Amino acid sequence: MALKDNIKAIKEELSAQEQLLENLIAGERFFKKHKRTFMASAIVIVVLLIGYVSLNTIKSVNLKASNEAYKILLDNPNDEKALSSLKSKNKPLYRAFIFMEALKSGDNETLKTLLTENDIIADLAAYQIQESVKSDSILEDFVVLKDGYELLKEGKVDEASIKFMTISPDSSVMSIVRALEHYQPSFKEAK
Repeated sequence: MALKDNIKAIKEELSAQEQLLENLIAGERFFKKHKRTFMASAIVIVVLLIGYVSLNTIKSVNLKASNEAYKILLDNPNDEKALSSLKSKNKPLYRAFIFMEALKSGDNETLKTLLTENDIIADLAAYQIQESVKSDSILEDFVVLKDGYELLKEGKVDEASIKFMTISPDSSVMSIVRALEHYQPSFKEAK
């Protein structure tokens, strides 16, 4: 009887080893069949990782260079090298610097050159030279934004939404309005 049990155990063990070997062979066949796909996927992943790291490194270097240029310009606003570096590395900071310098000197011509883009600097420049931007005043939009925010703080979300709808969709304060509308559930919970 023990001999029969031993033979049965050996057969089961051989069967298990045979199944393991069959699975290994099937896995090897699958890998060989899709070897190029695996290699291409691995190469694409490596290239994407290298690109991501490179892009972050470039952004970091540009940020550091623009900060250095801005620091130099704060000490010496007439430094052309720092000004061109700031313009190429960080255009929004460059526009803000030009705006502040034009305000200090009262240079309306420079302020007019800032009206070319649709951003808050252009709106502020337009306000400074008393020109309207797209027939709505940035100051009026800020007043509506402030009123709507106060309504949100009081828990009057629907009234605030109606107030926000009066702001032009292409106004520069719409990004702030969208952010406030995004956080409306937290205002509703505060009721």
